[in-house]
Amino acid sequence: MYRKQSLPTLTALSLGVAILLSGCTSFNTEKNITKAQPNQNVAASENSMMHHLQVFEKIAQQNGGNRAVGTAGGLASAQYILDQAKKAGLHAQMLPFENREKTVGQNIVIEIEGQSKDTAVIVGAHYDSVKMGPGINDNASGVAVLLALLQDYAKQNVKPKHTLYIAFWDSEEVGIAGSQAFVKSLSEQQLQGIQAYINVDMVGTKNPNIMIADGDHSSIAEMAAQFKANGLAQNDYQPILDSMSQLPKHPKDAALEQSIRQYFKTNNIQIKDDVTTLTASDTLPFLGKVPVTSLILFNEQMKGDELEFAPCYHKACDTIEGVDVNSLNLALDVLQHLLSDLNK
Repeated sequence: MYRKQSLPTLTALSLGVAILLSGCTSFNTEKNITKAQPNQNVAASENSMMHHLQVFEKIAQQNGGNRAVGTAGGLASAQYILDQAKKAGLHAQMLPFENREKTVGQNIVIEIEGQSKDTAVIVGAHYDSVKMGPGINDNASGVAVLLALLQDYAKQNVKPKHTLYIAFWDSEEVGIAGSQAFVKSLSEQQLQGIQAYINVDMVGTKNPNIMIADGDHSSIAEMAAQFKANGLAQNDYQPILDSMSQLPKHPKDAALEQSIRQYFKTNNIQIKDDVTTLTASDTLPFLGKVPVTSLILFNEQMKGDELEFAPCYHKACDTIEGVDVNSLNLALDVLQHLLSDLNK
């Protein structure tokens, strides 16, 4: 997950988000997530996803400890994704681009043909890491979930209602460049046909707080109330609220939030909804252009005046040891639930 470096209000915003999230309730993943997972092929999916993470960790170990954009580790990660698509009998398209550092990245997009060629759903996860570490939770975890989804669809004989694009973005950690380049390449007609963009980032966190991105745009009022309750002067927090209110919105964002919320209500799992982290990952380029959502599995804590989304975030210790397979299962199940709703 990308952390913006250039915003002058970053410290204040990080503190504000931390305050907003302080009411989240963490839970035991072994007890709750496993119970909510109805898949009959849970064991196969678990083995598959954990195997992918082991491969990505080995790639990092063999290539300077990371899988960053433009590095040998990044290129080896891309090749592994291509190999998995080939094994599933699916064609992967490579889409090169240049980021702000003039490094060439490679997006990988795989098409699952739907009944309609005019409508589409995009599910995306970035596969690059930061240079400081292997990026197994951030975000080999999201890639592993998408590869499991890809394998599931490859086994099916029934086409989804909408054409499904499974996207693996490069250079998210450097300016969210891969998804930005992709969205810029789309025509207005193509954007209008996209029913949803679903982002999968950092979904392997142990003992996470389950959070749902703000789709009905009610987080501003909630954050204002939290600021006030914590005794902050309005002059101090109003600029943050004003900047949030200016974020692009889509009228169908709320329906995606409702779909995710219904999943957790049905499975009696506590969540924290209306979390405002959509500008910190590959959701950003899609905001306001298409309906957008993401599942967020964080175990956040403050490190000085900065918010750390999960233990070992952007560090060399972001290894497979910090990943919980139950969190991966939950992410895959929620993703399948969302896609099922969208294809009704």
